[in-house]
Amino acid sequence: MDHRLNHYVEITSRIRSGRTFCEFIASGGTVWDQPAGASWRNVTIEVMERERRNVEELERIRLRLYPDLAAEDVSPPLYNSH
Repeated sequence: MDHRLNHYVEITSRIRSGRTFCEFIASGGTVWDQPAGASWRNVTIEVMERERRNVEELERIRLRLYPDLAAEDVSPPLYNSH
């Protein structure tokens, strides 16, 4: 694979991963954090919003850099099985 396609695959993989994580949280997953010396706290909403913004930014970058490929979105497989 050439460098351009490798970068497209990397960005698309990160988008897929972020979307899957958001789906996990939306289906009832939770994220907890324990800052040094503090009590545990539920940070699910904060993390989901941050991840959603990251995915949206990656989608904008992908569309800007790869307008010819981004139309495929993320549903087709990224790699050939051959």
